[in-house]
Amino acid sequence: MEEPLRTAVAGLIGGALMGMTFVTHMALLLVYHPPEVLRKRAAESRVSGLITVSTLITFTIWNILAVVMSFVALATQSNDPPQVSVAPSPAYLFVVVFLTLFIAIPALIFFRDRKKHLVGELLVFAGIFGLLIPNLVVVIHRT
Repeated sequence: MEEPLRTAVAGLIGGALMGMTFVTHMALLLVYHPPEVLRKRAAESRVSGLITVSTLITFTIWNILAVVMSFVALATQSNDPPQVSVAPSPAYLFVVVFLTLFIAIPALIFFRDRKKHLVGELLVFAGIFGLLIPNLVVVIHRT
């Protein structure tokens, strides 16, 4: 398999995992604690099309972001033989921390009542993008 394709596969694996986790979490939140606006709109019309389209768009965006981040992980690796570790690249971890804060600050402002859920989702994001994806890139390029 070609080198760029291997990197893209690593990103797609991480993006699919993040997309599935995110969409499932949002679906559970919408079912058990729907916002008032959605309750009113659901009573007036059918929102299933909107939910389906937003799910597909969300899943696609997570996959695109993960593929980009897998190429960033590959680009920030040192010239030493890469090893699977907690932090294969400190520069990549800095990028992930910056991206997590970039997402967290506006999200915490807009979703004040869902802080626990948001923190949990950000921890999953940091785990997948900060640990899983760079280690997948290392392992896939090793074979």
